[in-house]
Amino acid sequence: MNLQIWVDGIFTGSVYALIALSMTVVYQPTRIMNFAQGEGFVLGAAMGYQLIGVWHWPVWKAAFFLILISAIMGFIMERMVMLPVQLSGSKFAWIIATLAAALIFQSLLNLKYVNASFSYWDLVKFDIPIFGAKLSIQKLFVILLMIIVYICYEFLLRMTLIGRSIRAVAHNPDTSTILGIPAKPLIKLSFIAGTVVIAITGFLTVPVLQISPAAGLFFTIQGFTAAIIGGVGSPKGAIAGGLIIGILDSVVRSLLGGTWGLFSTFFVLAAILVLKPNGLFGKRVEGR
Repeated sequence: MNLQIWVDGIFTGSVYALIALSMTVVYQPTRIMNFAQGEGFVLGAAMGYQLIGVWHWPVWKAAFFLILISAIMGFIMERMVMLPVQLSGSKFAWIIATLAAALIFQSLLNLKYVNASFSYWDLVKFDIPIFGAKLSIQKLFVILLMIIVYICYEFLLRMTLIGRSIRAVAHNPDTSTILGIPAKPLIKLSFIAGTVVIAITGFLTVPVLQISPAAGLFFTIQGFTAAIIGGVGSPKGAIAGGLIIGILDSVVRSLLGGTWGLFSTFFVLAAILVLKPNGLFGKRVEGR
């Protein structure tokens, strides 16, 4: 089998893993799977297209502006999701709130980019040869971003006061608040951090993949699928799940065609739900 298929699968899997990991960042202190997460990915793609492809800004300036805008988006998203959840008192209100946020952000992007497809040239035009296959520097950026974000987040959770506070809030938010742990600022921080991470992913991915303003839901579904396979709430599981569906999709597409790639992903999801309902690395937790 052509090694290029596996290289492309690892790249695609890294994108899905980063989406799943950003959803995990939000899930840890909230027990909410944010179905609007893919819109942050599309925002990053749109910003890369607009700032670099159209306005020709230098990369450092575009990256700074991207982080600023995505942080604002994360803050707004937190208010759009958490306020209905807090006011309704229903443990299922987050489903409607996150879907509504996704539709609102998607509509705003469609107002600006009607029938558009985001793309621009590679930031670094160079390919690394690997036994006959080629790995572009642009794809390598995404793979390295996945590794760096995972290592940094694991270090944050295990070795810092903020990380221990997040784990405490995830375990019991009411008790954590009584003990003086600021749950609400941590929740805001999780939405902002998750949105910034996924926006950077979209920014780096768009030179390789053409992304439309309506693609957010697709990437959300792929990230959600990766999180379910790996285990909801597990950073390690997010990485494993993303790589599994990325590589599987690439291999099956090359052998049987495009439709079978997507089918194989959901077949694996169904098998995991039957054989290991908590995912490969997940633990049983109660949703809020």
